[in-house]
Amino acid sequence: MRKQRKDKIYDVIVIGAGHAGCEAALVSAKMGVKTLLITTTIKKTATMPCNPAIGGPGKGHLVSEIDALGGVMGQIADKSLIQIRLLNNSKGPAVQALRAQIERSDYQKLMIAILKKQKNLTLLEDEVTEIKKNKNRITGIKTKSGKEIKGRTIIVTTGTFLNGKIVIGKEVIKKGGRIDENSSLDLSKSLKKLGLKLERLQTATPPRIAKSSVDYSKMEVQPGTPGPCSFSYPEREVIKYKNQIPCFLTYTNKKTHQIIRQNIKHSPIKSGIIEEHGPRHCPSIDRKIINFPDKKRHPVFVEPEGRKSDRLYLQGLTTAMPQNLQLKIIRSIKGLEKAQILQPGYAVVYDFSPPWQIKNTLEVKKIPGLFLAGQINGTSGYEEAAAQGLIAGINAALKISSRGRSAFGRKSFVLKRNEAYIGVLIDDLITKEHKEPYRIYTASAEYRLLLRRSNALERLIDYGFRFGLKSKKRKLEILKKQKEIEKTKTRLKKINFKSINAWKFLKRPEININNLLNLLAKERVNIKIPKEILKEVEYIAKYEDYIKRQEKEVVRNEALENKKIPKVDYDLVPSLRNSAKERLKEVEPSSIGQALRIAGVTPADISALLIYLEKEKRLKSLT
Repeated sequence: MRKQRKDKIYDVIVIGAGHAGCEAALVSAKMGVKTLLITTTIKKTATMPCNPAIGGPGKGHLVSEIDALGGVMGQIADKSLIQIRLLNNSKGPAVQALRAQIERSDYQKLMIAILKKQKNLTLLEDEVTEIKKNKNRITGIKTKSGKEIKGRTIIVTTGTFLNGKIVIGKEVIKKGGRIDENSSLDLSKSLKKLGLKLERLQTATPPRIAKSSVDYSKMEVQPGTPGPCSFSYPEREVIKYKNQIPCFLTYTNKKTHQIIRQNIKHSPIKSGIIEEHGPRHCPSIDRKIINFPDKKRHPVFVEPEGRKSDRLYLQGLTTAMPQNLQLKIIRSIKGLEKAQILQPGYAVVYDFSPPWQIKNTLEVKKIPGLFLAGQINGTSGYEEAAAQGLIAGINAALKISSRGRSAFGRKSFVLKRNEAYIGVLIDDLITKEHKEPYRIYTASAEYRLLLRRSNALERLIDYGFRFGLKSKKRKLEILKKQKEIEKTKTRLKKINFKSINAWKFLKRPEININNLLNLLAKERVNIKIPKEILKEVEYIAKYEDYIKRQEKEVVRNEALENKKIPKVDYDLVPSLRNSAKERLKEVEPSSIGQALRIAGVTPADISALLIYLEKEKRLKSLT
């Protein structure tokens, strides 16, 4: 660990070494600015306190985009996975996504090694208690050990640690952001003192049980996917199918539900000890029984935390009921009759900052130089956190780096909704109202056919290259792939086959690319297509018309996105509802397009705003 010199001024200080903090610190350091990453326990860097997995619908798309921009989550996941699956393989390309089971300890070790080797990056083990500013300018931090460290920009990535409380049953068993770590109360107070509004959210995690106590023969096997599957190199097979570790599927039953119903008074969501909203996409088993009384069973995925670990994660069995009841619930399930709990399930209640307070660069609107990334913005999941960390790190570096600005030509970096899921994520955070932790889905993106997992590199690698985060070699490989796709498309259009050209023939639902090549070979027409582009060529052929339609929608909507909103006193806008005024004042939309997406703002409100802006424009032209 490199020691930090006294009186040294850092360009970027990153608080917290979770998935957001690691990506933020690495990217800012790679962009040439002096960066400090501070965390309470370095050995717990990039830990996975909940699910030992990375990816999934929407989330897997984020990981591929992080990689394309120069982040490390995808690379480390590829090196530490024990299983990888292509989800929704029978559906269209827009919703297909990778999900990998991770060797948790390997992921942490690899991340720590990368951080320690990174030039311009210093690691410090300490706790930040205060963020300091002079007038409206960030000046640095103060730590629990008494250090005062100067910094030009600060990125807060505190996860669930701000004023965090751990709940099991009817009791707050301790103050903490995780079961084995304390919470950060002083920093929460400091953020409030700076003028940030903080609210409360809740999340939870299921019990962990011992591998040796499970009867797998009573469960359904959930294997990985054979062949090329990789977050970072889609054309590569990063793990042989025979070496993948399976997951297993079992179900709750009548007895399980009966135990929960009889003891529901002990559930913290029923007793009232937890009043905050938890993630709807991952409800506790007690909430499922309350909300779906007629459902006869719920799936429970039994997932290993790694080859080296004796712990199994019970996805679908999240609960914070008392530990003795957790054991009864688990042992009522087929295959888990003799299960031994190694760690009970628990809930965490914590402070977060409602994200209307940030710009789409992730900088706090009223505090220049202060950036927020990850669960502090009300998100859920490692992938959403890492994506925000990457964007915050880039923008913090751009804010103070003339080198970065000259490479990019702008002072900030913002991805549009039609460019990346990352753009969708950040825009949703700012414009939507959030009563529960936010999770990205493929359904969140209106242009999802343009934002396929398979074309993430083609969409975004130029940004990564321009920031100095992706190599010229990798960029040239992607350019070559794009040329091969266009070359194949042109060639197929020139081959007449079955009274139409081969490209149009491939559009038929019953024909796949291998069928076509076999049929062409019988006609003595041989065409060589590189394996890594076969699927992508097929996708483009089958969805070409839909893709063109979405591209036209982007062009149509671009006018609304380009119609910028100047500084407006919304109280002066006639016919604008009071609730809409409040939301517009909170969000401060940059364009009419963004204003249209604000929860609580109607098309009628936008019409009133447009009329007012036009009148103001005419008055200015007259004067």
